[in-house]
Amino acid sequence: MFKKDNRQHQRVQYLGPARISWEDEQGLTRFAHAKCIDISAEGLRIEVPEPIPVRARLSLRADRINLSGSATVRNITWRGCKYILGVNLTQAQTAEFLAMIPAA
Repeated sequence: MFKKDNRQHQRVQYLGPARISWEDEQGLTRFAHAKCIDISAEGLRIEVPEPIPVRARLSLRADRINLSGSATVRNITWRGCKYILGVNLTQAQTAEFLAMIPAA
């Protein structure tokens, strides 16, 4: 049986680098290189080397697609030796922006 997809926005596959930063529990700014997996109007799925808590606020930058801004971690799963984060963008992206993302 297939799981129903209840997403409001269609995802566009995009495999590319991103840089993220966030504050840890001690208030220190942390940085990591991430890999984008896909993007929608209101969110991203990214792969990171370490866990980042749900509800953490991220600053992110993906230069190849000219995307920068902030996001909130909505969910995290562990896959192999990486963590997959679902993040909600603070500012929604337009359909025109998504249409310009290069195919993987």
